[in-house]
Amino acid sequence: MTCNTWATEAYKHATECHPEECCGLVLDIEGKQTYWKCKNISKAYKEDSFVIDPIDWADGEDQGEVLGIVHSHPNGLFEFSHTDKISCKYNDLPFYLVDPKTESIIKLDPLEVDD
Repeated sequence: MTCNTWATEAYKHATECHPEECCGLVLDIEGKQTYWKCKNISKAYKEDSFVIDPIDWADGEDQGEVLGIVHSHPNGLFEFSHTDKISCKYNDLPFYLVDPKTESIIKLDPLEVDD
């Protein structure tokens, strides 16, 4: 298990969304890192991609500072895809990949992504 205080909620959300990818945000709400569940509004390939509902993102921003983006790869490898890396760099936010089966999280910082 990871030391992230929001991990349990992220694992639960990933399990609920299976076989589709879950997506959410890590927020700083009054000094506490919190998982903010978002809807995956990807029109196609929800098993292999995610698009965070902009209303969910805006609601999260109303609650606190966005610290990172979380998602799962329910049917893929437990590693960041090329698209994940591009999105991480573009959004200039850390990306977190969660695996509820092993209760594991990996993190990608934007500065780690080569142009």
